[in-house]
Amino acid sequence: MGSADVAMDSDLAGDSPHLQLVPATPEEHLHALNLNSKAWKGPLEQGQYIEREHHLSQQKLTKDGALTCWILVDGRKPPNSRTILSSCETYRKPAYLAYKGKVEDIVCHGVGSVFARPEFRGRGYAGRMMAELSEILDTWQAENQPRKQGVFSVLFSDIGKKFYTRYGWKPFMSSHMTLPSINEDHFKTSVAMAKLPVARPMSADDIRQSMCNEIVEQKERNLLRAASQRSPTAKVAIAPDYDHMVWHWAREDFYVEKGIFPSKKPLVRGAGVDHQNVYCAWVRTIGDSPDNHTLYILRFSYDEPVTVPEEMGTIEALAAVIRRAQYEAHALNVKKVEFWNPTSMVEKAAKLLDPDVQIEHREETSICSLKWNGAKQGLGDEVEWFWNEKYSWC
Repeated sequence: MGSADVAMDSDLAGDSPHLQLVPATPEEHLHALNLNSKAWKGPLEQGQYIEREHHLSQQKLTKDGALTCWILVDGRKPPNSRTILSSCETYRKPAYLAYKGKVEDIVCHGVGSVFARPEFRGRGYAGRMMAELSEILDTWQAENQPRKQGVFSVLFSDIGKKFYTRYGWKPFMSSHMTLPSINEDHFKTSVAMAKLPVARPMSADDIRQSMCNEIVEQKERNLLRAASQRSPTAKVAIAPDYDHMVWHWAREDFYVEKGIFPSKKPLVRGAGVDHQNVYCAWVRTIGDSPDNHTLYILRFSYDEPVTVPEEMGTIEALAAVIRRAQYEAHALNVKKVEFWNPTSMVEKAAKLLDPDVQIEHREETSICSLKWNGAKQGLGDEVEWFWNEKYSWC
């Protein structure tokens, strides 16, 4: 693509009728990755970033058309010869909708890799892209769904709360708690002193069997159903299925293979206390420096306690799996463990380990945002987002 084409296309105003948001061809997707690599590659080399994105696109969660690369272009130009003015990606995800005691299997979309080319900024292209995407996702890949239209979509803003709100993605709870990694002596001593139960290390297959099986899925449905019977507000959740966990682990494994994480592919992917039905899955992620690498807990799974003794047992078991995560983080040369939007039970467990730990509320990065289309489908104006945890990030 010549410089004359770039200049001509980029002269279009952001409100030009000639602009269109379209799915990229494979060649255009590769070009979009090259363009956005400076924004999203982090400490990776450009080639490694493109290789990582291809690797992730082959995971079960994202292959077979679940991942779409969108590009804003001059609609008069033919594919593979049009200037990419801005770009983003969407991920089709399995989800649940609960309303008035009924739970439906639906699909939603996660929006990621939003990119505005620096040389074109200020011309309204990013806003035009998000405005068009907002409308497209209302029906995108919904032709085989009972409702024939999307119920909700999500994104995780790294530019604060205002921009995406203009296009319908409203900010939801975006908080986390952080605990430091601990060495083996600290781990053993603290567990014994607090009289915590033993949390067993869990492999990927253990996670699948204990956290992503049909029994757990039915419990999740029952919880959503009961919640929708207690209050009239619709409830939605991205399904915390095994494919989500594997997609996150695929990122970590890629970093191991490339030597970015100086260790072998981890065998431990989570921890559990079986007699309490308390489990968690985690993943190691890269930061802009080794000091900022983080072990994120992707998902906590536990039964809601009914009695006071059950509650205390659940809290102690949650504390045990968090403590195990801190120890495993240290073994992986990671300095901190983080978990998103902790429930009151998880918060109590964290404070059992460190009374001074506090919930932090994010205002600029990883702002969990949701666009709700339910009002025009008779589902009410408001929605509650269940299980807004790290596994749902994209």
